[in-house]
Amino acid sequence: MIQELSKRLLKQMETELEEIAMQTSEPLTKLTSALKPIRQNLRKLRLYLDDHPFASVEDEIHFFKNIKPEFYKWQIYFSELYTIESGIPSVDVDAQRQWFENELVYVQRFFKQYSFQYQYYKLGATELDRFYFVRGVENNSLLMPSLPELDPLFSTACDYLFSKLKAFELLQTWLLDRILYLKKNPLASYQPGSDVEQMRWTGDSINLAELAFGIHRTGQLNNGTASVGSIFRWLEDKLQINIGIPSKRLSEIRRRTSISRTRFLDEMIEEVVRKMDKEDEYHPGRR
Repeated sequence: MIQELSKRLLKQMETELEEIAMQTSEPLTKLTSALKPIRQNLRKLRLYLDDHPFASVEDEIHFFKNIKPEFYKWQIYFSELYTIESGIPSVDVDAQRQWFENELVYVQRFFKQYSFQYQYYKLGATELDRFYFVRGVENNSLLMPSLPELDPLFSTACDYLFSKLKAFELLQTWLLDRILYLKKNPLASYQPGSDVEQMRWTGDSINLAELAFGIHRTGQLNNGTASVGSIFRWLEDKLQINIGIPSKRLSEIRRRTSISRTRFLDEMIEEVVRKMDKEDEYHPGRR
């Protein structure tokens, strides 16, 4: 079914897009790399629908209202992000902040321009779905947005607009984060990747010690040559916490007799598996 296919494709695509965003900060490279999987997956959906027509109007509405926009929003998002990032002033912090604030005004003006449809989207309304999300419907009402000509067999009056609303919500969050970063760092100009939030370990230090021993025993750093002591010091520096002396922490872990010696690592495994199982659940009654 289209729901199962789209769920699987979307999860794979968003994982790939996340990797692309982490691998490069150069705007054009990021855009071209991101557009490839987005267009490939949209094409897969189109081909699937060519061979499997909708069984009902309700299925058609669900696809164009909820499924397609989740894919198409990323094409709009990365295209808009390229325009923003490629125009960022290179040095002056005040100019950079003004640039982001101007772009934020543009995004918010778009929400106001389509305020009726935006409220319709935010409230999860359904009264106009047969006009907005069924192909071939013609209506000259003022409630119908004026949008670019798209493929009539794979587009409706509002699926593009809903995609753009979703994309602009992502852009709004992105811009607010950059503006906040510059306000917190008034002497540092913005560079892609420079606004990563400073992390501090707030859990029990013994849990981090468990993690450090796991990293050491599996040889994850420096091709397995990093000592457990250097791993302790590295984690302390990065996460702003005192873990202690490795031998003493290992003795504490070894003295555990109830449940599990590696209780934190076991808990991590359990929670990650639970999350994946939850996401993989199939609910036949859910669209």
